[in-house]
Amino acid sequence: MTVPNPPPRILILGSGVVGSSLAHVLSTSSFPPGTTIQVLSPPLATLTSSTSLAPGLIGQLNALPALTTLSKASVKAYLTLPPGAFSQAGGLEIASTPGGIKILEERAKLARDAGLEARGYTSPQTASTEPSRIVEAYQASARANGVEFISATALGIKHLNGVVKGVNTSAGFIGADKVIVASGIWSADILKDLLHIPVIPVGHPYLHGAPRPERGEKSPFVRWPEKGVYGRDHGACEGFGTYDHAPLPVAAGEGAEKGWAPEFDSAVERALGLFPEETRQAMTADGSRKFNGVFAVTPDGLPVVGPVGDVKGLWVAAGVWVTHAMGVAGLVAKMFTSGSVVESV
Repeated sequence: MTVPNPPPRILILGSGVVGSSLAHVLSTSSFPPGTTIQVLSPPLATLTSSTSLAPGLIGQLNALPALTTLSKASVKAYLTLPPGAFSQAGGLEIASTPGGIKILEERAKLARDAGLEARGYTSPQTASTEPSRIVEAYQASARANGVEFISATALGIKHLNGVVKGVNTSAGFIGADKVIVASGIWSADILKDLLHIPVIPVGHPYLHGAPRPERGEKSPFVRWPEKGVYGRDHGACEGFGTYDHAPLPVAAGEGAEKGWAPEFDSAVERALGLFPEETRQAMTADGSRKFNGVFAVTPDGLPVVGPVGDVKGLWVAAGVWVTHAMGVAGLVAKMFTSGSVVESV
């Protein structure tokens, strides 16, 4: 008589937008009866995640076709979220030099080739999100489907003879047959005793302007590619960030918000110099705030997603931004249920 395999125990490490998206998608996927899904969620007292600091731009177009595919899948899912989590207010990309105009012309062609709208001065399918609300919605869905969220921190992955057995945590050992490391900027640290993944935490300057009355409608997300500057309407204030600075790798540490780095000062001043006087004053007036938010990047710009070959049952979904989170979650679920690895998207 053949003894049936026990139902799988799935443990997701991380409860940001990637872990929460995975919990939602996997809990609605076809698994044998008795399958358990748990999510390890760091205690709130120590939690400052990249998700909570994300500016919230969802631009579907990317020079890397795989990222365009993943973002389109994510947007399709986000459009079904409750009001307030996702707003397809459009995007405005601007240029001020012949070189900048050439960049936008190339991006417009790339968008049309990818089946995305790009007309006049706007990209209507670009959106702004409230990442924390996306997380709340997907966690609520997952809980309704029986997913358990455990308040604890991962200390190490336990494996034996090349097979994952579970995770040692601050709340004790949790057994699992499949472990997905979706821990954002902490993913590389969690995996460091098993393998190296090229996921690097880097600092990023972002500013919230002084509070103001909310407008009737959200303004489009604005990007200035040739200057490395972008901005958005946060409802109660304006916000902007800049990439016009040397990369600043940082240690993941205990939170995704670090102290302000002096290296950002000149980049912020250059960005402020591009704005009208009224906007510049609002961004530096009493009540404004600047911070160094850390997010994960990879050398080729692509997320690290899939099974770890040397440890059966161990999976990674790291270097994933809000823009691509649901696309990645769907990809992982497809590999889980089909039993085959997707090589390209």
